[in-house]
Amino acid sequence: MKKLVCLVAFLAMSGMAMAQNSAIAKAEALMEKNNYAEAERVLNEALANPKTTKFQEMYNKAANVQIRVLNPELVSAANGMPFDTLKFCNAVDKAINFFTKSHEAGVTPDAKGRVKQNPLIEADTHLRMLQMADYYNYAAVFLYEQQKMKESQVYFQKYIDMAKSPVFSKEEQDSLLTKNGEAYSQAKSNLARLSYSMKDWPGTIRYADQALEDTMGIRDLFIMKQQACLEMGDTAAWLKTLVEATNRTEDGSFAQNLLYYYVQKNEVAEAEKVAADMVAAGPGNKMAWYMKGCVEMDLKKDYKAARESFLKALEIDPDFSDGNFNMGVVTINQLVERTNNNEFKLTNKGSYTMKEKAQFMAENKEILKSYEEAKKYFEKVRELHPDKPKAWVYRLSQVYSNMTRVYKNLQDNAKVAEYQQLSKEMVEIEDSLRQNN
Repeated sequence: MKKLVCLVAFLAMSGMAMAQNSAIAKAEALMEKNNYAEAERVLNEALANPKTTKFQEMYNKAANVQIRVLNPELVSAANGMPFDTLKFCNAVDKAINFFTKSHEAGVTPDAKGRVKQNPLIEADTHLRMLQMADYYNYAAVFLYEQQKMKESQVYFQKYIDMAKSPVFSKEEQDSLLTKNGEAYSQAKSNLARLSYSMKDWPGTIRYADQALEDTMGIRDLFIMKQQACLEMGDTAAWLKTLVEATNRTEDGSFAQNLLYYYVQKNEVAEAEKVAADMVAAGPGNKMAWYMKGCVEMDLKKDYKAARESFLKALEIDPDFSDGNFNMGVVTINQLVERTNNNEFKLTNKGSYTMKEKAQFMAENKEILKSYEEAKKYFEKVRELHPDKPKAWVYRLSQVYSNMTRVYKNLQDNAKVAEYQQLSKEMVEIEDSLRQNN
């Protein structure tokens, strides 16, 4: 009797194996006839059967059915021909999911703790997944081109997540992240941009933070994030974003926006603390020193301290445009302050005696030093941005005009003629800018 029971059990197991083999064989036959929909149905029914045990092989076969479906669409897309975007995207998603499940089935122990992996099937799964590493990205771009924003977002995220697929070894994951680093960074940025375009403010912040882990396109990410914070009415997060943006980008506009907020609120002490914290956190960061200088110049009117801070920024980066510009501004501000403090007693008198002439000339030479220094910094900005006259023309126009006046006082006719010509050139540029606007 015991032998009979064993025989029945054996026959039952054999029948189950035959049924699974039959499903696989039937699917293969249908694939040969290009009847992929029916092959998919056969395999899905077998996978849903509680008696199925050959999951590794079946999932792999189901994935390969999807490969057959998407290949013609991929060829058409690569050749610039019309193709079925939805079919391509669905096939990619199904194939990757099936291959992943095939791998998982191959490494999962059975009830007795045994791992029965078919190495040939695992090798096929592994190779196919490596070949498809970029397919989610293609799908996301195709969907974006059809203005399917939410769907595109889903596929960009799947593309990013696939780099850490369990099918790949740790070394392969690292290699993918290195090899395709720029593409993954772009995908992360795309997620933030899509959220921003859909006015999904929490999503914008979430995806921007994810993208800001990298270094590509961070200026735009910070702009989107700060706008999302404003839309959500989160001032604290907005200020924090501006501080981070100031520290991490070359764009002085973030520091100016931060400064403008504190000026409007007249929160001098808070602005000073933020700037001091930035310098303490990054003493080698030019933007931290620039922010400190802005607070000292615009809020505290401490031009000497501001000058020292801007010089620190320029020690770190002599070609720092905003730093050079503000060094020119603070130099002029110091000159105005000295004038208001009546340091130059004869310059603005209008007339002077013969005895006062030496003092008058000395005062003008002292004033000229300040203009010469300011000119140096503004001309550096011009050198850095010759195609952006708005960044320097107004200040240089002022400096050249004032230097013309000082050289007249010094009776240096050659220099008067030189700076009159320079002033004329600045006026012509300003006129051109006004006409173009």
